[in-house]
Amino acid sequence: MPSRKVIGHTAKSFAFASAAVLGALFTHPASAYEAGWYYGFDAYYTMTSDSDGNTFVPGTAGTPATDPSRNCLLGDLLGLGSLIGSLGGTGPDGCLLGLLGPDIPGSEAIDPTADQNFRTLVRFKDGFTGEMTVGYLFEGGLRPEFSLAYTESDWDTVTLELAGASQTNSSSNSLRALRFMGNLWYDLDFGGPVIPYVGAGLGYQNTQVSGDLDENDGGLTYQLGAGVGVNINEHMMLSLDYRFVTADDPTFETSDGGNVSTEYQSHNVGLGLRYFFGGAGLDSDGDGVRDRNDKCPNTPQGAAVDSRGCPLDTDSDGVPDYKDECPNTPKGVAVGANGCPLDSDGDGVPDSLDQCAGTPAGTQVGPDGCPLTDTDGDGVPDYKDKCPNTPQGVAVGADGCPLDSDGDGVPDHMDECPKSPPGAKVLPNGCALTGDCRRPRPGEQVDENGCAVDQSFILRGVNFEFDSDRLTPEARVILNQVGATLNAYKGVKVDVEGHTDNIGSDAYNLGLSERRANAVKTYLAGQGVDGDRMQPVGYGESRPIVSNDDEAGRAENRRVVLKVIE
Repeated sequence: MPSRKVIGHTAKSFAFASAAVLGALFTHPASAYEAGWYYGFDAYYTMTSDSDGNTFVPGTAGTPATDPSRNCLLGDLLGLGSLIGSLGGTGPDGCLLGLLGPDIPGSEAIDPTADQNFRTLVRFKDGFTGEMTVGYLFEGGLRPEFSLAYTESDWDTVTLELAGASQTNSSSNSLRALRFMGNLWYDLDFGGPVIPYVGAGLGYQNTQVSGDLDENDGGLTYQLGAGVGVNINEHMMLSLDYRFVTADDPTFETSDGGNVSTEYQSHNVGLGLRYFFGGAGLDSDGDGVRDRNDKCPNTPQGAAVDSRGCPLDTDSDGVPDYKDECPNTPKGVAVGANGCPLDSDGDGVPDSLDQCAGTPAGTQVGPDGCPLTDTDGDGVPDYKDKCPNTPQGVAVGADGCPLDSDGDGVPDHMDECPKSPPGAKVLPNGCALTGDCRRPRPGEQVDENGCAVDQSFILRGVNFEFDSDRLTPEARVILNQVGATLNAYKGVKVDVEGHTDNIGSDAYNLGLSERRANAVKTYLAGQGVDGDRMQPVGYGESRPIVSNDDEAGRAENRRVVLKVIE
């Protein structure tokens, strides 16, 4: 059997370590019942461990045979009155040592006049313990407690080892212990009705042996414990408990001046009943769910909650019903803090339905969130349209501007050569001077590719002041681009043709057209174009391209043309 001192030291160390751990765990979730006082009662089945002790018997030298103390050792030591008969009655000197006859091995080595120590082993029958407790439960599960316990266990047998031999006899003694303990328990509450706990205690125990030997002794006692509690109702808990109890070694005096030292350890398993004055736990937010089960302990007053104590969210949009101004939002729709579908651009159409996100504030939109205003009717709303005055029927891009398929800077609806080579320098009509394909005008000859055979390009917008050869400001801007194009094609020579309508005499119109052709040549030469590459030609009214019957036709016929000649 392990040393009693080692066991006692281990129990003390564990008790203090347990208390330290419990203190560190003070912030564990709230216990099953509301903070406050409780009392309880426990009944245990007690299994007292064997006691491996020592009996001291004083020597008989100089003690008169008539001294009563010499005749009472067997009668009061450990309940061994029955041992007298088994050992043959009193001996010559009337004491224990004198009773040892020749049938007891090793008895010849015993000197009855000298002090003797005998190893004494006491075995116990199982007994019972009753315990009353009173304690205080803190929020968090810590329970300091005081307890008063009474234990009783009958001795079963006593074995004396006498000089190498042993004698075992039944005993009529009983062990009774009264303990007063200060305990520290900690409830491990995981939110259900079952509450495990652990802890330790320290106190004082008075141990008494009654029967043939009627003696008592007291000292410190320690216990380690654990158990499982089950809630019965709002105030009551039933628990299954275990206690390991150990006490300082009790020593009992005998009437002959000797003593017997014993040990005390017991294992106790039983049932307990505790009554909590505070009831079954706090409900801090008053939502009907106790704090220990409440996953949302700060719910506002009046908010409907689920079984977990969390506010209901009927449409599952992440905003509880008590905050949700739009409680029936379709599943998956993004919402704001008020539970209503997001409307990022503030146009009154939620993002989930808005096909034109980012509409500027104040823009009138339709049910799809797209602006209703498209001034030029090109299919691009005004707020996105970078070219808001596109003529009707002109194909546009996503920015609302006319398409420019060949990327030459001239929109397709104005481009007479919509497939100019990439990077080619073109005239204002979108055509390169060479290597390009101009759409044919009515009546023109075409090649096998459907391109106009004639390499002539009308310089639309190159106009003159009324009845003169003075260029308009707009014409000069256009000719600037024409000059840049001619300078890009150094080897190309062109005719600069002047044409008029039929208003006036043929001779006058011919002269006017020649002057205008020369004016264009002169302006282009000023833009760095070699004059030898340009041949001015006047055709007067002789080559109309449309009828001169109305002003629109006459305006078409008043024109300047560049014709590539080599």
